[in-house]
Amino acid sequence: MENSINKNLSNLKKLFTKADIILIILLLVFAIVVSITLLNKRNEKIVEIRQDNELIRRCKLDKDEIIKIDEQIIIEIKNGKVRMKSSSCKNKLCVKQGWSSYFPIICVPNKISIVIRSKKEEMLITR
Repeated sequence: MENSINKNLSNLKKLFTKADIILIILLLVFAIVVSITLLNKRNEKIVEIRQDNELIRRCKLDKDEIIKIDEQIIIEIKNGKVRMKSSSCKNKLCVKQGWSSYFPIICVPNKISIVIRSKKEEMLITR
């Protein structure tokens, strides 16, 4: 059995040179890097902020920013999450909901909704 393994290895050595092996490894690494980059771009998340069912703002979830709807209504995006930082509503349930990276945040009295969508979902909707 060892003789057959040694024969197969020697046949492979004759078939591939060092340059061939290096080229195959480089191609595999390149393919893996391209696949990971493409998958990350497709999974990119977008925050849609609507008031009275009209789109006010659309921004990326991975970009930190603070959005002022008016003096009392402030939305914060940080570290891939979004929250209603302050609101003028009475109970402030939207503020108490805290940070979210998946679920929508809704402020019923102010008629504001914060929805998180992925690029994949957006591509399906627009088709």
